[in-house]
Amino acid sequence: MNSKIKKTLFTAAAAALILGVFAGCSLFGKTEPSPEVSPSPSPSESAVPTATPSVTKEDIQKSLDGAGDSVIDISWSPDGEAVAFIRDESGSGSVFLWKVGSADAELVSAADPTTDGLSWAPDSRHFLVNVGHMGPGTITSTLVDAETLEIMATDITTASMSPPVWSPDGRFFALSTDDESTGDIAILIYAVASKTSVSVLQSNNKYGPYVVEKWENDTVTYTEISSTGERAELTLQFGE
Repeated sequence: MNSKIKKTLFTAAAAALILGVFAGCSLFGKTEPSPEVSPSPSPSESAVPTATPSVTKEDIQKSLDGAGDSVIDISWSPDGEAVAFIRDESGSGSVFLWKVGSADAELVSAADPTTDGLSWAPDSRHFLVNVGHMGPGTITSTLVDAETLEIMATDITTASMSPPVWSPDGRFFALSTDDESTGDIAILIYAVASKTSVSVLQSNNKYGPYVVEKWENDTVTYTEISSTGERAELTLQFGE
């Protein structure tokens, strides 16, 4: 066989090899099935991931409204990002917090039957669960971290006539105390960070405790009851 014939045969063999590869054939004659290839979807048929919609404030309020009498003391944070409320569960109440964007509320603590309201700090970082007591004539407050739901302090006691009043920055709250055994009354300032309090006004007044009304800027306004039953509105100044 001359070189020209050899070259022709080599070229034909090479061509057959290439065709065999594309046709799914091996050199040993075994045919492999061609893989099925799905057609590429058109741009309109392409799967577009969709984000799960977050629960809005309106969604939460609608859910709470639909719960009827089983939900009470609904209290939204000043920034509108969370709501604290009490839910009746099988005859006993529990305090819950529902954050905007969350699918459901989170349990904070059990609620006392005489819970007397929930009060938020102006910065929305904490809130108080206030419980009234019929016997001692006091209000006991529980301090809650709204971000972590940590119970920071319990049994913060104030006179029943005056629940705690928050400072504008949310770092403190003012409360009054009344020692019925001695007649001593006082106004205390409670520091949230240190969980300690200091007395800023104290006296002996058998006619009733101070009533803390409000805290604006650096001024705490309170009411003092005189021996004749008259109520005098006074103020305490803080800062310079």
